[in-house]
Formats: sequence, C-alpha cells, structure tokens
Amino acid sequence: MRLFTVGPVEMFDVVKAVRAQADSVPYFRTKEFSQLMLETDELLRRFANAGEGTKTVYLTASGTAAMEAAVMNCVTEGDRLLVINGGSFGQRFVDICDIHKIPHDAVKLEYGEALDAAKLAPFQNNDYSGLLVNIDETSTGQLYDIKLLSDFCRKKNMYLVVDAISSFLCDEFDMAGNEIDVVIASSQKGACISPGLSMVLLSKRIIDDRVMKSNIRSLYFDFKDYFKNFERGQTPYTPAVGICIELSASLKMIERTGLERHLKNIADVAADFREKIKALPVSLPEFPLSNAITPIIFKEPIAYKVFEFLKDKYGIFVNPTGGKMADYSLRIAHIGQTSKEDNTMLVEKIKAVIDEMTV
Repeated sequence: MRLFTVGPVEMFDVVKAVRAQADSVPYFRTKEFSQLMLETDELLRRFANAGEGTKTVYLTASGTAAMEAAVMNCVTEGDRLLVINGGSFGQRFVDICDIHKIPHDAVKLEYGEALDAAKLAPFQNNDYSGLLVNIDETSTGQLYDIKLLSDFCRKKNMYLVVDAISSFLCDEFDMAGNEIDVVIASSQKGACISPGLSMVLLSKRIIDDRVMKSNIRSLYFDFKDYFKNFERGQTPYTPAVGICIELSASLKMIERTGLERHLKNIADVAADFREKIKALPVSLPEFPLSNAITPIIFKEPIAYKVFEFLKDKYGIFVNPTGGKMADYSLRIAHIGQTSKEDNTMLVEKIKAVIDEMTV
C-alpha cells in the first residue's frame, strides 16, 4: 500500500519505529509522560510562532471536534461571525454555527474561484466579532491569503480563528505575526502521525477575553479544564497516549531537520509533481495551492474510476473529491515520506490507468 492522501499520510520511518518499538501503550499519569507532553508543546508552539501567553488544548478527537470545540469556547450567540466557505470544510464551519445558533454570514466561493479583496468587500461595513477560515480548504486545495484575512480582521478588531489542519507544518505559518487568535491542527495531516489527536492553540487575547469568561455547557470540551491540567503536562481525560508519543517523535524529527528545510522539502516535492503531471491530459486550478496537496482536473468524467484503478490494481491511494467535482478531480498529497521519485512512479501509474481506460 502506498499513500498519497492528505491524511492519514505515508509516515516517516522514525515515527514507524516508535510505533513498532512499543510493547504496549504506557501508563500516562506519570511525571515522565507529563515531561514528554510539555516538551512536545514547546516545539508545537515554536513551530507555529505562537507568541507570548499562547496555550494549547490537546483533544482525543478529530479535527472537526476541535473546530466545534473552538467555536463553543470562544463564541456566543451574541456574536456575529464571518465564515469563508470555499468547500466542504468551510461549509462545516457554517454548519457548526447553525447548530450552535451563532449568527453568521458566509463568503461563498464556487469551485475555481480564488479568495481576494473583492470577495471580502461586500462585508467590509458589517459588524463582526470574528472570522472563521480553513486556511487550506482541503476539499479543493486552495490556500487562502492569510495576510488578506489578517488585515481584514485587524482593521475591524475581529478575532481570527484558523483551521490549519492541512496547512500547518506543510506551509509557512506565523500565528503571532498574523495576529491569529485560534489555530486548529490535527495529527494525521502535517504532523504525519496516526489520526485521533487534535490540537487547539489559543492566543492570550482570546483566552483572557473569551475562554476564561465562557459558560460552556460541556464537560469534555471545556478548555478551562485543559488549561488547568496542562500546567502539569496532563489532560483532564484520557489522551491518545500512543499518538502523543508519535507527535513527540515527529516534532523532534522536524527540529533535527530544521523547520525551514522541512517545509522546503514538501514544497519541492509538490512543485516537482505539478511539473511532471503536465505530461498528462489533466489541468491544475488557477487559485493558490498549499504545499500539502495538488488537485488535478480531468477533461472527462473519469476521476473516480482512476481513483479505484489506482487503489485496486496498484495499491496506491490518492484522495477522491466529493460533490460536483467527484468525477473530474483527484487530490494528490505531498505530506509525509514522499519523494520526487515517488512522484515519477505515481505519474506513470496514472498515465497507465488513463491509457487502459481509453483503449
């Protein structure tokens, strides 16, 4: 099996070794596990350039749970939010607002449309307390302009909540520099480890203004409880212990490599794939792309059939696409232990499948 998916990903050998060496999942209410978590958190916040006073919540939950938990802890029915909705994950933020009765407006982008200042202009004179965005809309691969959104929020004194699940540790990221109040990350994407762990980084501003004053009606998702417990490197409820250990190994590997070099490796593999795929009868979107993933667009409605051929004949997994693009687009991830040589192999296999289907 070979993964070119955006999560789970092809894990690095160092993480696989940690998984293989474990006789069993260790007991975690110990000073040793606490120290591991505190060291891991220091690296995570450093790589995000999180800024003074930032705290992290570690949830044994999917990224969607972290998105919802962030809204529950930081927003009330008295707020009005602006949501960037450019795909299925932007729609997920809309759905969360609907469920929790949070007033909101959405910047709706159709497939192929890039987010720019003109798309934000109709909302310029409205009063909002915050903006929600999936900075890399994974369903399309579009990487939104964080400076554009940061400037918009700064001028209007809005909180900025960023789902960076498929961008963090893949693209350059600067939480403090872009005055981001909430960053949502997840284990199976840029961290290149098993699914099941999500991380929410919160700025001092939003902690003081919102989280510590919240009256959230939830036992498990009350961030105040997580802050208190993490003073000693623990979570209030059972964490995903094995995945936490994987996260430690992954972040230490990035530290040894150097974050800048790590990001450049991903960017180079992505650029190489985008060049090689030009030899096939597919196209790329014109909007900005994350290093994490490349959407390829077929002229004929064969994308899902190509996905199944790759899976069933070669044991190669890429991401299918949902919605109206299901038959026209596949998404190829460049995260994890993936190389330019792997790109050559994948492009050859895609070509072979297309040739076989069009005989």
